[in-house]
Amino acid sequence: MSAAIKLRRCLLSLTVGGLLLGGVTSGEDRVTTRKIVLPESLATSVLTQSALLRLNALPHDWRQHPLTPALLYAAKHHQHIEDSVQDFTCILAKRERINGRLRDYEYLKTRVRRQQTVDGRVVEPFSVYAEFLAPSRLRGRKVIYIAGENENKMVVRNGGKRFSYVTVRISPDSEAAKRESHYPITELGLSNVVTRLVERARDDIEADPQGENTTVSFFGDAKIDDRSCTHIRVTHPKQIPGVTFHIANVYVDEELHVPIRVEGYDWPVKEGGKPLLLEEYTYMKLKLNVGLRDDDFSLGLLK
Repeated sequence: MSAAIKLRRCLLSLTVGGLLLGGVTSGEDRVTTRKIVLPESLATSVLTQSALLRLNALPHDWRQHPLTPALLYAAKHHQHIEDSVQDFTCILAKRERINGRLRDYEYLKTRVRRQQTVDGRVVEPFSVYAEFLAPSRLRGRKVIYIAGENENKMVVRNGGKRFSYVTVRISPDSEAAKRESHYPITELGLSNVVTRLVERARDDIEADPQGENTTVSFFGDAKIDDRSCTHIRVTHPKQIPGVTFHIANVYVDEELHVPIRVEGYDWPVKEGGKPLLLEEYTYMKLKLNVGLRDDDFSLGLLK
């Protein structure tokens, strides 16, 4: 392994508040790459999910589009999450560009429980608990959201260095909430992450029906938080109407079969420049189906 590659891996490590976002290396960053070709059987295994794929809105020859393998791959994993994942815990590391400014990395201890129904009756509502671990201006902030409770609002303990004890209730889709994150807390679940990926792929196919401005690659041997992943890279070289990103990287855990890192980049400001990071999310120390209970989302945790 060359010194240059070793240096790149070291620079990819981020240590904040004692947390380590381990070296994020794709197949392209390794000396040996392993490109993946998806089996043709993948298509027939997910085409029944027409409600998610919305096939009638796609071009008649959509199966030939470069994005089709990624679209079907995402739809298959969405179904796996729907069938198999009831709750999860993780350290969520996120960074977003909001109003043109790239914000600091934020690290959140996170618990998410999906809605559970019995005979059409909700017995466990969709629930989220998030506690900010870093940066220091947000450390100690705690957020609880339980669908249908607390006026269907987030209950937020301010945290940070000033007025940390102040607790307020905020609507997840309010302007105040949008100033803090690209997506509302109601979309924090893994199923929602994959749904967004499917919708974005669908929209890109519609915007570039011939696939002339789309390249897609699958790579194995990627590592995120010391976990083996499949890396999917989608690139749109030119900025055209209906396409919202230049490059997207998605990393899917090969054991858990869920996405654990998503990155989106805008086109460079100047030709030949570096792509601009729009957003990145990494689900570190992810644990599925841990058996979260009502106590894990109690308002008493905000004290």
